[in-house]
Amino acid sequence: MNDNQRKKVLLGGLAIVIAVYFGRSMVQSIVMGPVNDMRIQLGKAEQANERLEKSDRLLKIAQRNLKDWRYYSLPPDADDAQRVYREWLFDLAKQCGFAGPGFEVIPGARSVQKEFTTVSVEVKKAETDLQGLTRFMYLFDNAQLMQRISNLKVDSPGAQGNPRLSVSFTAEGMSVAGTQVHADLLPRTKLAAAVTETATEIKALPNDNFIVPDPFEPFEVRIEKELLKVTELTQSGWKVQRGFEGTKAAAHPEAAYVEYFPEMWDRKEKLMDHYSSFLASSPFVIPSPPKAFNPRLGGVSDKTVKPGEPVKFTARAENFNPELGEPQFALSDAVEGMTIDPKSGEFTWTPASDLGSGSYAATVLLTQAGNPDVKLNSKVTFTIRSDNKAPVLNLPKSVVVVLEQPFKMKLDATDDGKGELKFSLGAGSPAGLAVDAKTGEINWTPPRSLAPDKYRVEIKVTDSGDSPKTSTGTIEFDVQEDYASLTLMTGALTKNGVWCAWFRNKATGKTEELKAGEKLKVSEIDAELVSISNQYVTLKDAQGVWKLGIGKGLRERKLIEPATPAAPTTPAEDSTEKKPEPADSPAAPAEVPAAGTEPKPERPASTPEPTPATTPEATPAPTPAPASPAPATAPPA
Repeated sequence: MNDNQRKKVLLGGLAIVIAVYFGRSMVQSIVMGPVNDMRIQLGKAEQANERLEKSDRLLKIAQRNLKDWRYYSLPPDADDAQRVYREWLFDLAKQCGFAGPGFEVIPGARSVQKEFTTVSVEVKKAETDLQGLTRFMYLFDNAQLMQRISNLKVDSPGAQGNPRLSVSFTAEGMSVAGTQVHADLLPRTKLAAAVTETATEIKALPNDNFIVPDPFEPFEVRIEKELLKVTELTQSGWKVQRGFEGTKAAAHPEAAYVEYFPEMWDRKEKLMDHYSSFLASSPFVIPSPPKAFNPRLGGVSDKTVKPGEPVKFTARAENFNPELGEPQFALSDAVEGMTIDPKSGEFTWTPASDLGSGSYAATVLLTQAGNPDVKLNSKVTFTIRSDNKAPVLNLPKSVVVVLEQPFKMKLDATDDGKGELKFSLGAGSPAGLAVDAKTGEINWTPPRSLAPDKYRVEIKVTDSGDSPKTSTGTIEFDVQEDYASLTLMTGALTKNGVWCAWFRNKATGKTEELKAGEKLKVSEIDAELVSISNQYVTLKDAQGVWKLGIGKGLRERKLIEPATPAAPTTPAEDSTEKKPEPADSPAAPAEVPAAGTEPKPERPASTPEPTPATTPEATPAPTPAPASPAPATAPPA
């Protein structure tokens, strides 16, 4: 191969290499370009998806937190929120021993925003010791509520031992927007039965607002001043650890409030024992000026007891200078039998079992031999309250009730106390019979499906004393057919100048003949005939005077003169006021037709010819008799 051929071959190969290189770039640009673009877009989409997932997780966390915050939030209304938060703080402070003459818990400032509302409560001049302050701060910090303490001031006037501290602070609580309206700060229910001081199991009434954790985990509740730890659920109630967190186990009555005490999730493992080193260090004990003592008489408080129940308490000499001698206790103006130990201050008294109810007082005196300026006294009052007696029911033996006719009755009961009475029905209650628990009023319309019979119903009434008592009685409800609607006035005529009226019971077929002044008793209707005419009769009962036309049923009578309370009048005045219309009176001359115009009324063959008691000439009629009066209607044969 010569040089020219070699050059051609090399140039051809170079051309092929260049073509392949540029061709490959074009292929990659045309084919792989869209693939690479898709990979870039996929990467961006994955990053965007991760951001969305993260936002979704944060949103769910925020929603869950918001739900929890709303559950432990104060009520949405600012007034309600401040009220229930103040009550909760006051109860917690009293439970931790906060006291003193200047101690008060008052509402503070509040701020209403769109998303939340904050309210503050100020606790001023609360006297307690370091143990009480520590317990309060521990329980406040553990409570799962939207709250904080914005400022705190502690003054320690003592220099030795465990001095009384003067504590003032401001607590702030928050209400989250959207929180449901609730009357109480925390869920609560009531004890189903009384609890003794040593009981290890309690039973609470079911309450939709009080939800036991599911799955179960131990939780705390508060009954009066005692904290309890619910450790287990049983078929009969809750197993509890008594006197939890330094509180004292005590007896609790039936229906006492059981309040849920929420714990922060990260505080459940902390106990009061973890604060022992803080208590031992006594950081609030500061040196005090010489002889800066403020003697006080404590431990004296009023009490309510029953006759024969022993009374004991121990008076305390507080903040005394020990260098001036031992304090001495004494009594003045005391009831016979009251004593106090001069050194220990232990007071004892056992009221006589027959001692009447009332208030009995004594004055506790405190002096110090080395300090004649110390002359303290405190009056204590004991209220003797006798055992609660059961209320008294005043019930009729029986009452008449008519099918499909409204029946109303108010139960009568008296009680020795001032509380409310609660009425209820016991055994024997027929369908639909009910009583208003507060007013004791029975409103009942027996249905047609109820069989006529005599139903003996047990009536109960319970008072609201400290130990509620219940009395029972029975009423016989005589349920009858509505014979009043089937009883018609079928006729009236005179016999020997005396008007008689006939009433026929279509259900029994019996006809009753009555004169003015006689009683008509049908179903629950018990009325006296006042007057009889050939057109209608008038009847009188507790509701007033009624008018019943001939051919009408008793249910169709009309009230023409409602009953009114009788005013004090002379007998003559009274008889005049009660006199019915002249046209209706059986003795009225208007009922006697003019002479020669009275047709003979239809009547049974055995009935004698009626003779008018007076003549029109003797006593003029107030209304003229018709020219052709209609004959009196006779009763059906």
